[in-house]
Amino acid sequence: MKNDRESNAKKNIFITLLSQLLTIVCGLIVPRYLLQAYGSEANGAVTSIATFLGYIALLEGGIAGVARAALYRPLAVNDIEKISAIMIEIKRFFRHIGYFFFVYVIIIACFFKQISHTDAFDWTTSFLLVIIISLSTFAQYFIGISNVVLIFAAQRQYINNLLNVGCTIINTVLVVILIELGCDLMTVKLFSSVIFVVKPIMLWLIVNRQFTFVQVKAEAPLLKDKWTGLGQHIAYFLHSHTDVVVLTVFGNLKAVSVYGVYHMVTNAIQNITTSFSSGSEALFGDMYAKNEKDRLNFAFGIYETLVSIVAVCLFGTTMVLLIPFITLYTMGITDANYIEPLFGMLLATACLIYCLRAPYHNMIIAAGKFRETRAAAYGESIINIFSSVFLVIRYGLVGVVIGTVAATLYRFIFYAVYLSKHILYMSIKQFLKRVVINITTIVFIQLAGRAILDCFSVSSYVQWIMLGLIILIMAIIITMSVNILFYKNDCNALLKHLIKR
Repeated sequence: MKNDRESNAKKNIFITLLSQLLTIVCGLIVPRYLLQAYGSEANGAVTSIATFLGYIALLEGGIAGVARAALYRPLAVNDIEKISAIMIEIKRFFRHIGYFFFVYVIIIACFFKQISHTDAFDWTTSFLLVIIISLSTFAQYFIGISNVVLIFAAQRQYINNLLNVGCTIINTVLVVILIELGCDLMTVKLFSSVIFVVKPIMLWLIVNRQFTFVQVKAEAPLLKDKWTGLGQHIAYFLHSHTDVVVLTVFGNLKAVSVYGVYHMVTNAIQNITTSFSSGSEALFGDMYAKNEKDRLNFAFGIYETLVSIVAVCLFGTTMVLLIPFITLYTMGITDANYIEPLFGMLLATACLIYCLRAPYHNMIIAAGKFRETRAAAYGESIINIFSSVFLVIRYGLVGVVIGTVAATLYRFIFYAVYLSKHILYMSIKQFLKRVVINITTIVFIQLAGRAILDCFSVSSYVQWIMLGLIILIMAIIITMSVNILFYKNDCNALLKHLIKR
């Protein structure tokens, strides 16, 4: 059993990383083709519709983490009746969300043309476009999400990610082919939605083949913390969208555009980094459910070391190379100032903190400590909103990102203190030691990286890539040297786990 869960954790990390890399590549290809074929307004309409439909994810976040936490124990002891009962409650919850989503989609479809003030489509076209784009999301809530929750809790997240990889590749190829054939936007989006409708159907078939379910009578609610989970997810949603909203209300759309370009880069690095902790929640949950305290502390130390190494390497490199990339990416654009070094550094710092706290967040979810840590979620959102509003008027972009850094750091510290007292029972000095070592390593990378940068001229993407490889290798050497010096046992254990079959 121990080898199975370690093997599953490795598969989850590898497949999630592959999925993130392919998503980034395809995410650059598809919008480019849509822009060239249909223009900015049409592409903007598609993006806007996807954003409106994305708000439904607020409801999904209220139960997914709670449901996973509830499933870890019955999965660990193979309690089929309990698993079946939880799955029934999950499906019932998401079915209600599906009904709500149907009404929501119809309203958006009816009024999208008025809301967006678009001249690219008539009312009928905009109505149908919303309906078409909503198809895949609708299928997820009626068919797929409850199965995704079970797959994740059972440490088989790699199955869902493999399906994502396949759908993403097929979608990208099909979009390119259809556009090259001269198809209209409606046709392209229809085929694209159909591809992503197939995914939850395939996942349903896989789950029903790999898991056994039995008919059980309705019991008292098993997911009592689902509304607490919803509240925390709303708080996180507000936190993660505060910057753009504040800039829109108190700044201008040019500032939003600058923010978006920088966020595109840092968010991609963040997604790659967090993929290395993708298997940790289910692993922690299994160990916590079985009360394996020593193994849990050992596993947490290994994952924290892994995430720290990856995050410091990637974001240390990003902080050096971000401005040269932005300079190349925005070459010829003169209607806004895109060269904002301090803003870029602070935004990368906020994402770095988010990644470093990922093992802590996963441990909280694995242990099902939602009520106990709600002050972290609510406090993060409140700090970000009020500090961003207060600082944006005077400091603009830098002001809003200072709020994000402060809020993200607050939740990180809260998690560290809570885990040290209630779950891992580790000294808070261990957390402070890790922070000091990571900060020192980042400083070393910055000094060495900027010294290398000063010796080269970056005027093309090829030069930027070559320089990036040099700085990344340098960052890896520095980070590994520091971690081996201070965390030799964790590094040795990590190496053994990575090469162990």
